[in-house]
Amino acid sequence: MQLELAGRHPLLRHDLALHPEAPGRLVLNARRLLFASPLDLAASAAAAHIHAHAGRDITLLLPDAPDVASYLQRMDLPKALPSGSYIDGDHPAGTRYDRSDILLEVTSLTPGTADAIGERLARVAISHLGSRDGRRVFRGLGELIDNAISHGASTCGAFIAAQAYTGKTTGHRRLEIAVCDTGVGVLAHLRRNRAHSHITTSAHALRHALEPGVSGTDEHRGNGLPDLLAGTRNAATRLVLRSGDGFLRASRVHRTEVALPARTTTPVQGTWSWLRVSYRP
Repeated sequence: MQLELAGRHPLLRHDLALHPEAPGRLVLNARRLLFASPLDLAASAAAAHIHAHAGRDITLLLPDAPDVASYLQRMDLPKALPSGSYIDGDHPAGTRYDRSDILLEVTSLTPGTADAIGERLARVAISHLGSRDGRRVFRGLGELIDNAISHGASTCGAFIAAQAYTGKTTGHRRLEIAVCDTGVGVLAHLRRNRAHSHITTSAHALRHALEPGVSGTDEHRGNGLPDLLAGTRNAATRLVLRSGDGFLRASRVHRTEVALPARTTTPVQGTWSWLRVSYRP
């Protein structure tokens, strides 16, 4: 199979460009990639590990644009791929500076790494959003991390990536984070709770997951995603979720919330989530 990563933010689109060519392997074709979000990076790593677990070889075709290829290298996407993956393309050389104040490279997310990752994300959030708003946003991010290491756990792993933007080019201070797991998915998780046995589609499950109190367990949980979307009063929040053949875009601006679930033609194993919180500089 070939997953085409072309243009800007390719994996934030409704349908994935997944082609049934290259039998026996997965090709991550980033030749025409112009801009990658944390979701493009974390989801590529998750997809690669799923296909490698199924016995397929993995190939990453690096972008033709040198700056984009350099970014993929800087964000450690090649390192996050399964052992033995083939990397095709120029490997831009350059000095690697410590950017832990604005970046979280593609990282394997496990119960053993979650605390260290959380501490690093907290520093990034507080550094760019301020103590009050940064702490509020970080509390919401904990839900994505907890989901991935609990009901998103699998032998293929989960991956996380993040980046903060100062607002010099975007006009807004922003924090973007993606968490992609390879577990049972939102639909199967919610249906473990008999109260949600009426849910039959992944799109319905994603929309249901944004409602307060909804959980796949009998415990009193399930407010994490609603709180995450709510964000803070002076922020604009966007959330994209993909699980099975379900896809959901949700946003909240000036206390107005919109959630649009849909069905896709290209299902994924597990759950992919992307969050962007924006503030005016």
